[in-house]
Amino acid sequence: MTNRISIVSYLNSIPFIYGIKNHIIYDDLDLSLHIPSISAKKFLNNEIDIGLVPVAAINKLQNFNIFSNYCIGSNGKVDTVCVFSDTPIYDVEEILIDYHSITSVNLLKLLLKNFYNINPCLKKTTHGFEKKISKSQAALVIGDKAFNLHKKHKYVYDLSEDWFKMTGLPFVFACWIAKKEISQNILNEINSSFLYGINNIDCALKINSVNNIDKKTVKFYLKNRISYKFDVQKKKAMAVFLKQITDL
Repeated sequence: MTNRISIVSYLNSIPFIYGIKNHIIYDDLDLSLHIPSISAKKFLNNEIDIGLVPVAAINKLQNFNIFSNYCIGSNGKVDTVCVFSDTPIYDVEEILIDYHSITSVNLLKLLLKNFYNINPCLKKTTHGFEKKISKSQAALVIGDKAFNLHKKHKYVYDLSEDWFKMTGLPFVFACWIAKKEISQNILNEINSSFLYGINNIDCALKINSVNNIDKKTVKFYLKNRISYKFDVQKKKAMAVFLKQITDL
C-alpha cells in the first residue's frame, strides 16, 4: 500500500525531500508538496496519511501521532518568519498576514499581546500582498519570499528571535505527524531518510533550485537558522506555545 505524504514546499524542506528521494522508502510513498496551511487541511480531510504540518493546526486534528525526531524549528533568529515594515512596529496601524501561514500568525498574535504590547489591525491577504507594505501598513511574510525583503525595508522583526527573547525557548513551526494506523516500520524508515537528508545538505543543494536566492545564503539558512532536531527543549517550547494560543 502506498502512503500519501505531504511536505511543505519551502527551501527548509529540501533535506527532507532529498532524504526521501534517495532512500528505499521512496517507492512506498506518494509524495506531494504544499504550503503549510494546505498540508494541515489535507490531513484533516483525509487526503494524506503523513504530513509536515503547522504546529498551530495540531489541536484541530485527530487520529495522529507525532512520530519523527525531526521538525522545522529554530533557536532564535530564523530569517523567514518576519514582520517587515517601513516604520517601527509600534507606529503601524495594520499588519498584512501571510495567507500561507497558520503557526506564524498565531505566533504574531502572541507577540503583539505579550511582547510588543500593541494591538494593530490584522488583515488577511492574497498573492502579492508583500508589495503593499507602506508607512502605516506592515506585513508578516513567511517562507522563501522573505529572503529578498530584508534589504528592502528599514524595520525587520524576526518572530522566532522575539519569541526566544520572551520565553528563552526555541520554536517549532512544523512537525511530522502520521495516522495512527501507519506501520511503525514505515515511519522508522521515513525518519531514517530525514536524517540522511539533514546530514547531506550540501549534496541536496547541488540538485535543487533555490528560486533566485544565493546558494550560500540558503546553505547558511539550512545549517544555521533552521534547527531540525525535535529535542526536549523544542517539545517543551511547542507545549508552551500550544497552551498560550488557546487563550488568544
